[in-house]
Amino acid sequence: MAHITEVVPNDTELEAMTNPKNSKAVETMQHRREVKRRLEDYLERAELKRALGDDDFF
Repeated sequence: MAHITEVVPNDTELEAMTNPKNSKAVETMQHRREVKRRLEDYLERAELKRALGDDDFF
């Protein structure tokens, strides 16, 4: 049986995630946020279409 555990990052890890030290890390973080935002928007639209009975996505 598998056990799922959540690991809470410590303060140093949180700071590294929120305050990147170089420009490449900043660009990567911004790109990930944009991709996540687009995915969430797409999923929200798909859920709305499904709720309205329009299952054709394309």
